[in-house]
Amino acid sequence: MKSTQLLQSKAYDYLKDLILNDKLEHGVIYSQKKVAEELGISKTPLRDAVLRLGQERYIDVYPSKGFMIHEMMEDDIRETYQIRNAIETFCLKQLVADLDSAEAQKCLIDLRMKIKQQQNLIDTNGSSEEFARIDYEFHKGIVEFLENDAMLHLYKEYMHRIFWQNVLSFTREGRMQETIGEHKGIMAALEQQNHIELEDLLNRHLSVAENINLELIKEKPKML
Repeated sequence: MKSTQLLQSKAYDYLKDLILNDKLEHGVIYSQKKVAEELGISKTPLRDAVLRLGQERYIDVYPSKGFMIHEMMEDDIRETYQIRNAIETFCLKQLVADLDSAEAQKCLIDLRMKIKQQQNLIDTNGSSEEFARIDYEFHKGIVEFLENDAMLHLYKEYMHRIFWQNVLSFTREGRMQETIGEHKGIMAALEQQNHIELEDLLNRHLSVAENINLELIKEKPKML
């Protein structure tokens, strides 16, 4: 039993690493048999790992065919932004409450640095993927301040979806520069300890991105 669990964990970590590092192509059905052979394991632990990744919506499983990278649907987008809004709003409130602490001030410095990095990126190559990575780190920094491992773990579980939804929204012309403006507005309200405005700005910031994603996802051709 222990050996099977270790093999399942190995297969899970292997596939998840491929997904998070963009080493699997969208729209391609991958054979479980071939992946099992690559790992040198039987089909059973791989199948269990694939089912787990399917439940977590990293992949879509097609019986007797294989699996494919999960294509974002409208429900994925709505769910992700609801989770983000709930977690980030709570963490921002805690950050405001402890704003005079050394830890909070360090967090503010890190957040300002992320905004500068985003602006520098726009001024250079303008990569939506690189911008999205910095954007994820900006918002994750707010969550990390709370030092709540369970909450941070939940947030990281959505990392893949958050990142690719960000990449999609940043393909909209002008959205990256708008995002920097919204981030600066959030920082100003945070530093002024304006709870009401801060919550409203975060809600609008996430709602704009969500609506852009919902519009763009409808324009994408279905893979299957």
